[in-house]
Amino acid sequence: MRVRRWAAFAVACVAVVALLSLYLWAGVPIRRGHVAVPPAAAGPDDVMRAYFDAVDANDKATQRALWAAGRAPGIDSDDVRTVTGVRVVEQDAYVPLPEDPAELSAYRDVVRLLMSFRVHYWPVHDDPQQPTATFYLLVRNGAHEPWRIWGAGAFV
Repeated sequence: MRVRRWAAFAVACVAVVALLSLYLWAGVPIRRGHVAVPPAAAGPDDVMRAYFDAVDANDKATQRALWAAGRAPGIDSDDVRTVTGVRVVEQDAYVPLPEDPAELSAYRDVVRLLMSFRVHYWPVHDDPQQPTATFYLLVRNGAHEPWRIWGAGAFV
C-alpha cells in the first residue's frame, strides 16, 4: 500500500515539475524588477535606456510613465525574455513635417533617436527579425519638463 502511495506521489511531483517547466519555457509574463523613471533633467538617451530596462524587467508602470500622454508602448513586454545591446546610434533634432500628426507639432522640443537593440522573446514568441534598429521620437515642452517617448518606427 505504501509503495502505491509513494508511486502516486512521485507521478504527481513529476507532473507538477513538467507543467512548471513548460510554463517557464513558454514565457512567464511577470514583473521581474522595478526601473526608476529618470529625473526630469535626464536626456533623451537616458529615457530610452530606462524604457528598454523597463521592457527587460516587464515593469509596465515605468514603461507607460516614459511615454507621452495619450501614447502607448510599442513592445509587449509580456512576450520579452530579455533586451540586450541597447545603444543610441544617432540623435538629432526633428522638425515635424506637414504630414505628421498635429499633436506632434504642439511640442516645443522634438528629437529623433535611432536605437539599436536586440529583443529576445520567450521561445514560443520568438521573432526572427532581430537585431533591430528603430527610430524613436521624444518630446517635451521646454527645458524644465522631462523627455517622453512620442512614437517609434520607420515613419519617424
